[in-house]
Amino acid sequence: MSRIQLHLLAFLVVLLPAVPALALRQSNVEEYTAHLEDLRLLVQRCQANASACDPAQAGSDEQVSLQSLGSSANVNQFEARYDWLRNTLKQARDPSAKNRDRDLAAAANRLEDALQDVTGQRPASSFAEARRHADVILGHPEFVTVDEQSVWERLIARFFLWLDSLFTDVASFGQRSPWIGPLLEWGLSLLALAGLALWAMRTFQRQRLAVHLEARRQFEAWEEASHNWRRLAEEQAAQHNWREAVHCLYWASIVMLEGRRYWTPNRSRTPREYLRLLEAGSPRWVLLGQQTCGFERIWYGLNPAAHRDYQNALDLYEQLRIA
Repeated sequence: MSRIQLHLLAFLVVLLPAVPALALRQSNVEEYTAHLEDLRLLVQRCQANASACDPAQAGSDEQVSLQSLGSSANVNQFEARYDWLRNTLKQARDPSAKNRDRDLAAAANRLEDALQDVTGQRPASSFAEARRHADVILGHPEFVTVDEQSVWERLIARFFLWLDSLFTDVASFGQRSPWIGPLLEWGLSLLALAGLALWAMRTFQRQRLAVHLEARRQFEAWEEASHNWRRLAEEQAAQHNWREAVHCLYWASIVMLEGRRYWTPNRSRTPREYLRLLEAGSPRWVLLGQQTCGFERIWYGLNPAAHRDYQNALDLYEQLRIA
């Protein structure tokens, strides 16, 4: 490329910014206002239906002529370009596009601001539109952080407010009466101690009742075992098996005394060892001694038994029960 061609190209580059944009449509204020109204309706249709988001309907960019007040010769101009709106409409054609509602709401607000700049007042429906746009934005998941309170939650909140006001009143009263603080402190301390003492008393009472019931159940179990030996003795006596009847009455007495905790159960003891576990000379020691002698003579001595021996063992058993 020659030197002359280079100078000519540089000259054209310098002049290009000064060349007016031939693509701009010449408009006056009324035409510009009407165009903005059309664009606002286009955005509303796009918000309602994604298929209505046609960037070609945004129209051409404009060069708007404004006449200054008091003089028709003094003319001011400005350019209104809508590339931002075309891009927004193009992206809004996808219903699942990210930030679609927010971008369309921002475009509608921008058009309404432009209308306000031209007319000096907002359209009658601007508040309703702003409210709707705000609801759309606040409906996004990131803003849904507040739940409606239930009736119980409101009642609990009122209770805590009342409690707070009560302590506030007590604090203000305490400033005027210094004795109220120590009184409340000692009163609460005594109340806590009384509650602790009541809890301890109830606990000990339940434990004593449990021990008593357990001991009674064990005693009833031993009594039942003793009665079983007594019934078995009666069955043997009905068959004139006096030796077995005396043997059963002896064990009925032993089991009965075990139930009354005169010794711990141990079937390896001999009859004489059972007798030594009782206090020597006591009524039970005398009665059990007589029964032991009769039992040993008949059972271990292999001597025959008669009805008289059974009746004697039965009398000693009955006396031990009430001794």
